[in-house]
Amino acid sequence: MAFHHKRKNSNSLSILVTGSSGCGKTSLINRFVGDTFTEEHVPTQFMSGKSHTVEVNGKEIRLQLNDTDGDRKYENYSINYYAEMDATIIIYDISKQESLEMASDILGRWKKYNKGNKKAVAFLVGNKSDMEREINKQDVENFAEKENLPHTETSAKTNENVNEMFMSIIKRLTENGDDGDGDKSADDSPSERKEKENSSKIDNVDIVPSTTAQNSNCCVIS
Repeated sequence: MAFHHKRKNSNSLSILVTGSSGCGKTSLINRFVGDTFTEEHVPTQFMSGKSHTVEVNGKEIRLQLNDTDGDRKYENYSINYYAEMDATIIIYDISKQESLEMASDILGRWKKYNKGNKKAVAFLVGNKSDMEREINKQDVENFAEKENLPHTETSAKTNENVNEMFMSIIKRLTENGDDGDGDKSADDSPSERKEKENSSKIDNVDIVPSTTAQNSNCCVIS
């Protein structure tokens, strides 16, 4: 989507969406960008992407949303993107246990290859919440907490939590980025960054709302 006008505080973000084949990576992007969905599965073998523009707190944010299959046979092609992207969204299919195992494997590669980019962050998203669950939700949340990964669930088919998930991630990235407003979080130590993140959960739940038993369909949690 092209800019119709340029604002002083314009910004851009690159987000990688990855996961096992068939988990709904492209479907989530298509739902967010164009509010479309198709049942047909067309595998993404290398990399595909879409541009999109959103507004956050009066700022125009231009997005480059890229998706790639997380299978190791494409590893040599995609490993550079773990460091180059501002964020990596790791998708798993809640109806297939093996897709969570793939997500764990991708997380290991993300940790290995993103070391050159201190601002790069990862998020864990369980897609196909409209289907019968094979993966225990509490097990996933325990895993996400152990790995310090923000986690939520979505359905590209029913459009459940899709926009909320992407916008929560975008808001977090824009809040944590240093665009001249004095945020120096990238220079903080890991413990200082974690302390700030914990504080944001309490003081600014619009950016990173927490999930509770009464609010299980909320946005990204951490």
